[in-house]
Amino acid sequence: MRVSVNGTELYVDVDGPQLHLDEDRLVQRPTMVVLHGGPGFDQGYLRPGLGPLSADVQLVFVDLRGQGRSERMPARTCTLERMADDVARLCDRLGITAPIVFGHSAGGFVALHLALRHPDSVGGLILCGTAPTLAPLPDDDPPPSLEQRASAEAVLVAQRLFGGDFSPETFDAFSRLVFPFYAGPRHTGIPQRIMRLSDVSLDVAAYFFRTLAPTYDLRPRLPEISVPTLAIVGRYDWVCPPAAARLLAAQIPGAHLVEIADAGHFVFSEEPQAFQDAVRAFLAGDQPHIAVTFERHGRLSLPS
Repeated sequence: MRVSVNGTELYVDVDGPQLHLDEDRLVQRPTMVVLHGGPGFDQGYLRPGLGPLSADVQLVFVDLRGQGRSERMPARTCTLERMADDVARLCDRLGITAPIVFGHSAGGFVALHLALRHPDSVGGLILCGTAPTLAPLPDDDPPPSLEQRASAEAVLVAQRLFGGDFSPETFDAFSRLVFPFYAGPRHTGIPQRIMRLSDVSLDVAAYFFRTLAPTYDLRPRLPEISVPTLAIVGRYDWVCPPAAARLLAAQIPGAHLVEIADAGHFVFSEEPQAFQDAVRAFLAGDQPHIAVTFERHGRLSLPS
């Protein structure tokens, strides 16, 4: 369905009922608003990994302003602030009160802005493979870099794209040569498979990386966030690395951190059971106030 907000139309899809029939009574379940990354992608690539959570929560997938199936808008209007305002207005229009907001990658940038600009519109945050800044962060234990894992050609293509070359030719080469290394070594086939489910708005992506990315930095404001928060990241994520998730967990009061050992940027599809276990524990309020790492097969390793 399409919903008019703030002078544009957003495409929204819902997976799972809000009211769950439990024997002879209806029980209201939490609602999770899901924000995709890019900027420039859409909700498609998130559907396989997050779909199983519809057994626990109502999932509201949103194509953000100017992206996916939402109304095409001038890229200059697709700022993180305006996208956050759109989501707040969308929740108001749909009668969604204080949802859990899931933000992946750049969707996490929007979720952070939403929590800061509209705190009453957010009941909790799940920040997945995201960061409060794109500036380099100190890290004593960084993940393997793209240069360490990929070919020299892949590295050059990534440098071109992140440097602002969002031509179709460069993006096609990026999809072929770089996307596999967004995942952990065991899962390199997953990124291309799930990303086929999403369209890309290259103008929105180019505007962000050329104009907005250099000044994106919410580090000073993280202590203002007061809702329950889970930061979840893959150990092999060099795009939004574990150091960024650790910073989110350290600076947002009471936040929890989960690092998934064998995953990269797409933890929800690379290690789905570990991801779902972490989210369900967070939703149940069972998450410990320490960083934990999910090893393969669900074993937990607690730092000493």
